[in-house]
Amino acid sequence: MKDRDQFVNSLSVEARFLVDMLGAHLQQKEIPKIPKGIIWRKFIQLCYDTHFAGICSDLIKLFASDEIPEVVFQHLKSYQLRIITSNERLIYQYNELEKIAKEEELTFYPLKGITLMPLLYQQTFHRHLSDIDVLIDRNQLFRWENTLVNNGFRIKRRFAKSTFHEKHNLKYDPLQAFKRDAVVDFHVSLNAGFNHICIPLESLQRNHEHSHELNQMDQLIFVCLHAYKHLYYGQLNLLHLLDILLLKKEIPSTVLLERCESFKCTNEVQQAINIAQFLFGENDRQIPLWQSAILSKELNSNIIPRRFKWLFMYRKHLNVPVSWNLLPSYLWLQVFPSAAYLRQSDGNSKYLTNWMRRILRLLTKR
Repeated sequence: MKDRDQFVNSLSVEARFLVDMLGAHLQQKEIPKIPKGIIWRKFIQLCYDTHFAGICSDLIKLFASDEIPEVVFQHLKSYQLRIITSNERLIYQYNELEKIAKEEELTFYPLKGITLMPLLYQQTFHRHLSDIDVLIDRNQLFRWENTLVNNGFRIKRRFAKSTFHEKHNLKYDPLQAFKRDAVVDFHVSLNAGFNHICIPLESLQRNHEHSHELNQMDQLIFVCLHAYKHLYYGQLNLLHLLDILLLKKEIPSTVLLERCESFKCTNEVQQAINIAQFLFGENDRQIPLWQSAILSKELNSNIIPRRFKWLFMYRKHLNVPVSWNLLPSYLWLQVFPSAAYLRQSDGNSKYLTNWMRRILRLLTKR
């Protein structure tokens, strides 16, 4: 039995139907048959939890109406309307940010959902947006802060643990902005937290096609890195895997590989593509057991089995190149971060109080 067959058979009936339906949509194949024993209430909840309810509300219409209970259409349609409302609010806020960037001549590139939604999906409600992600120039960070405040945004500055972490680029989204219930994350790197990967802003600017818009290949690289980072820490938004396959359709593999090699991120990008293809049945290439365990967790809403947890010890680590003479400083600052970093969670407490809370969280974290 093939590895993917084993994985699919380990899924619940509802999860298997969801994956088969999305895979058929991606590959433009005949829609799957509705499996016996499906519990529609669980299927609807799974669509909500995975954020696929928007696109599933239309895919489910491909089936004969007498095969699907009316309540399924009603619930998915209701969620579809919520997505439309939420997405329109974020699009309005994004348009305001783009206008500000042009007026102030600030670097500004949209990332992930806000730009992929109109590019890859037939309807705005097919891609659920939760926030806005943009890439800016690190040297313009203070200008962005002042400009956002002057335009009615509330801002939150995310501090690196120390000057050591700032120097080694271990905090790549240092600024958040809030307005009208919209959340905007400002990134200063496409590295997605991988210190050994170097993606200079100048290289992206030379390769982009339009003002304030990265080309599809660089978007794909970022989404892959973002997905792999979350995968590495045991969490994964399955929407990102759908984004990856839709982005990759028109990009030749050889050209993508060459671009990835120039950024030293070939392994991470390839693994993200592999797991996306594995999930939606585009190939039967094997993936590590710890990765399939995370997919199972996200689809079956269960915890990672204990027999798989030990596999995390053998993951390729996010390499942080620290020379031996810097290692004591690195380890010290991992344990005793700066006061500014600790004050982010509770600005009223003292350093010792926040430090003890942080240590307690680390000790009790599963």
